[in-house]
Amino acid sequence: MKILVVGPNSIHVSSFIKALNSNGIVPDLLVEEKCDFQEVGAEYEMSFRKVGIFNFRSLERKLLKIIKEIDPTVVHIHQINRVAYFVAKVASKLNIPVITTAWGSDVLVVPKANPIYKYLVRKTIERSRIVTADSMEMIAAMRLLIESETKYRLLQYGIDRIQAQVKENIIYSNRLHKELYRIDQIIEYAADFFKVHDDWKLIIGAVGSMSEKLKERVSALNLEARVEFVGWLDKVDNQHWYSKARIYMSIPKHDGTAVSLLEAMSAGCVPIVSDIEVSREWISDGENGIIEQPGENPLFKALQLDAVHCAEINSRIIQERALREMCTAQFINFYKEIAAN
Repeated sequence: MKILVVGPNSIHVSSFIKALNSNGIVPDLLVEEKCDFQEVGAEYEMSFRKVGIFNFRSLERKLLKIIKEIDPTVVHIHQINRVAYFVAKVASKLNIPVITTAWGSDVLVVPKANPIYKYLVRKTIERSRIVTADSMEMIAAMRLLIESETKYRLLQYGIDRIQAQVKENIIYSNRLHKELYRIDQIIEYAADFFKVHDDWKLIIGAVGSMSEKLKERVSALNLEARVEFVGWLDKVDNQHWYSKARIYMSIPKHDGTAVSLLEAMSAGCVPIVSDIEVSREWISDGENGIIEQPGENPLFKALQLDAVHCAEINSRIIQERALREMCTAQFINFYKEIAAN
């Protein structure tokens, strides 16, 4: 079985490819920018940026030639965007089955931006035999575009379980420093929390367009001793902070199922999440985590939870729904299913 993976230069795509490797599959890769992933067969680079209407035909001809050369059994597209639209269109012409994995904003937000984006997303879904998503909210949004009883499948990328260490008074946040992820609000919550609990620290991982602004806010609040920016972390360092942190915070405006949330749950952190639909697919407020509510600082509520009981519940959830080995096996079963049909 020959697989062509199509997707962005992302840790999620890289981790997924490694998981395929562990099951004896070395896929080819089609990307917009060079990735240098070490776990693939051939890597094809083709830019779809700033594609004008007069470039469509030449773009499709070039893509047709590449996919014919690869001759995959299945094409697996990660993230529904311009690349996905053209790849799904060409694969459909060649009668090559497509499985597409939606990522979140691509189906929750992008189709609402304008009619052209909505059309691209809808046609990509229509041309895919199977579309996977990591939340029922995403599946509901896609059903509004293309109704189907058999096309959509709920499935995570999957995570490797993280072993909890002796917990310390640490709040950990590692989402990107963009407006979407509300890291500024996490800092405000922490500043209020530290007035009562001065033996705690906030560790902020990742980077982004708001990094400098966030650091300036920490300085203005005189919190340099309580808040540490640790930058972009590799897998080992990221797991180090999960394993030590008592509390994990992720409060985006909208989201799919965040891999970071699942990792934090596996590591025994008490999760604090925003009040969006996907949060309730994983967290029962006041039982295995805290769901943010207006006018309340969720950090104080998190301290009231039985952390041991919370960790036991979350460990069970991860075991049943989110371990990488199980999820990867299901993706491979989907490949076999659509290839056979």
